[in-house]
Amino acid sequence: MLVDRDRARDSIHALSDEDLVDLLAAEISRRPNLRPVRDDVTALLAMSPALALQHERAVTNPAAAAVARTRIVTSALNSIVDEHEMLDSTAVSRVLGKAPSSRNTASRLAAAGTVIALPASGQKLYPAFQFDAERREVRPIVADINQRLGVRNDPWGVASWWLNPTAFADDPRSPAELAVAGGHEQDLQDMADDLTQD
Repeated sequence: MLVDRDRARDSIHALSDEDLVDLLAAEISRRPNLRPVRDDVTALLAMSPALALQHERAVTNPAAAAVARTRIVTSALNSIVDEHEMLDSTAVSRVLGKAPSSRNTASRLAAAGTVIALPASGQKLYPAFQFDAERREVRPIVADINQRLGVRNDPWGVASWWLNPTAFADDPRSPAELAVAGGHEQDLQDMADDLTQD
């Protein structure tokens, strides 16, 4: 057994950084208990060159290191907003069939913990997948899971979970895509259970 471990270690040492990150992401995806952290772990590994530079700066200039870390985190958060359809509070009211002037609708839903409200650029943005425009409602499965995951305390974390693929049951779609497609409520409940049991 020790010989096999040594061979495996040697094989891993021979991988390029990029191949190692891919290998770790694939292995984490195969392990249900680790799946919820896959995206965070791989994002941090992918950012390692920037983090290494930041570490070098921290030794000589702690203030510059703090600014660099803030920029890295802000960039990661902004990618969620840039890569996915977002609604402002007026658009949420429109989608739900309320008067455009009733901007408080989105705020009330966020305060109740049923929808994700992302603070960005001085306003709140709401990922569009949460809303069923045809039925003029918040998707019930989304509202339920958002409350279970504590969206009011961690909107960015919950948004990341919804919007990134999880490879749950070998399905490459994100939880948000499954919610929009419909018919995957039990899968989504199971995925949320995996996350909350950790």
